[in-house]
Amino acid sequence: MFAAWTRFPHVQRRVAAWLDPFADYTDTGYQVAQGLFALGTGSLSGSGLGLGRPDLIPAAATDFIFAAVAEELGLAGSVVVIAAYALLVATGFGISLRSRDLFRKLLGAGLSFVLGLQTILILAGVTRLMPVTGITLPFMSYGGSSLLSNFLLLAMLARISHEERT
Repeated sequence: MFAAWTRFPHVQRRVAAWLDPFADYTDTGYQVAQGLFALGTGSLSGSGLGLGRPDLIPAAATDFIFAAVAEELGLAGSVVVIAAYALLVATGFGISLRSRDLFRKLLGAGLSFVLGLQTILILAGVTRLMPVTGITLPFMSYGGSSLLSNFLLLAMLARISHEERT
């Protein structure tokens, strides 16, 4: 990460926004700060479906979709969303563990790991545990290529699971 930080200006801007989003609130820190405001506005039960203000968050349909969901559904809804992703990843690892073929076992574990890593990276970026990466949240963020690739990932896991049952 240090090598990328020294070579690419956009990585430097993202790290600066991660470390102190309110230092340059009107430019580099605006997206992160608005995401934090949305998370705080959601409180425990949220503002209600359709009652949030995702239009105030830049890239709310892609990078910061979780902030918009957390604003409308609150902490309770956010925990449900995280639990659904954890269940999906755990199911993928379960499919991998039940597979008898080594290739299918490794493929299932790798696919599950990729899905979990993608989810963790975007959730950590939104909650400011690490810099924003620009990766989309699986099955929630706007973007056809991300959605297509994640559905292909699920289709491969389903195929691995189906072949083990027959």
